[in-house]
Amino acid sequence: MPSVRVIGVLRSPFREKFGTPRQGNLAPGAFATLKVVDEYTPEQSLQGLEGFSHVWLLSSFHLNTNKKFLPKVHPPRLKGRTVGLFASRSPHRPSPVGLTLARLVKVEGDTLHLAGVDLIDGTPILDVKPYIPDSDAAPAASAGWTAEAPFPALKVAFSVQAKADVAAAEARLGLEGLTGLLGDILRHDLRNPRDRAQTKDGLELGFFLHDFEARFVVRGGTVTLVRLATGGQMHKKERRTPPAKGG
Repeated sequence: MPSVRVIGVLRSPFREKFGTPRQGNLAPGAFATLKVVDEYTPEQSLQGLEGFSHVWLLSSFHLNTNKKFLPKVHPPRLKGRTVGLFASRSPHRPSPVGLTLARLVKVEGDTLHLAGVDLIDGTPILDVKPYIPDSDAAPAASAGWTAEAPFPALKVAFSVQAKADVAAAEARLGLEGLTGLLGDILRHDLRNPRDRAQTKDGLELGFFLHDFEARFVVRGGTVTLVRLATGGQMHKKERRTPPAKGG
C-alpha cells in the first residue's frame, strides 16, 4: 500500500476537540488556512482550484486517543444510544481519516483560505479535492438515523461582561464576526449527553478558541456566554486547567 503523505497543516481557531463544531456547516464563520508545502509545487498543483466554491479536505485525526477498535459508538445527537461505527462520523476509526467539506474563500499563492471548518488547529491535511456539484451531490439521498436526530439547538445569550470581552478580543486579534462564531459553536450544545456531571444545569464550562477560553453555562434551553478568560492552559491530553486569577 502506498504511503500516506501530509500536504500541509491546517491553521484554525480551534485548540481542542471540546468547542470544535461537529460539522463544518454548523459554524460557517469558522475560518482557517492551509499552506501547501513546497514539496508539492503549490503554484502549479493549486492552479484551477480558485474556480470552485468548496473543497473536500482529507485529514488525519492526529489527536485520537483510542487504543482499540470499537464497533459501536455514541454519536452526541443520539443522546446515549449507539450505532455502528461505520454508520457514524466518529473520529475513532481503524484508519483515523477525516472528511470535511469546506468553503473555499480564496487561493492566495501557496495558501487556501477556508471557511466552515470543523478541524483543530494543527490538523495534518492529507489531500484537497474540489467539490463538484454534478457528481458529489445526491438529490435523492437518504439521511439514515440523522433524519430523526437533528443537532441540538439552544438559545444563545451573552452577558454584559462577555460582550465587552468579545469586543476586546476582536480588537486584539484583528477579527470580525467573533460573536457569530461563538454563537454558532454554543448553539449546538457542546456537552456530552452521557456525562451527567457535565450536563448539570448551571455548571460553568469552557473551551479554548484563539487565545482565550470561552466560559459558558447552560440553564434550561439557553446557553449563556459568561466571559472570555485569557491566561488558561491546556496540558498534553487536551484537558483544561482553570485560567490564572485575574485573567
